[in-house]
Amino acid sequence: MEDRRLDLQKKMETLLKEVAQVEVELSRAEGAIMGIPHYSVIESRAHELGRQLSREVQQRQMGETAAAAPRRGKCPGCGLICQLHEKKRKMTSIDGGFEVLELSGHCPACRRDFFPSPGDFGA
Repeated sequence: MEDRRLDLQKKMETLLKEVAQVEVELSRAEGAIMGIPHYSVIESRAHELGRQLSREVQQRQMGETAAAAPRRGKCPGCGLICQLHEKKRKMTSIDGGFEVLELSGHCPACRRDFFPSPGDFGA
């Protein structure tokens, strides 16, 4: 288990260095950075790259959570066990907007849609 974690950490460090190199080249190719830039320009581009990575991580984590969750949930209104289906939803985090897959259910008894809490899965 520790070997897997170390391998993944090393892979992430390698990929981050590669992404940083691509960002530097892209900045120059797009003309965002020419000659000797003010440091604030470099920092701004780096922060935007970090926000992009954050959105991607959030989207993937939410997708894995939805994929691993049971497909049945309890209606919060009446307690009826209902089928859950994946639904796309727009999210906005402190790093910007993105879409996630989320589980939602429809209760025929209450005639309402609901989004189960993690503790309600598999009821």
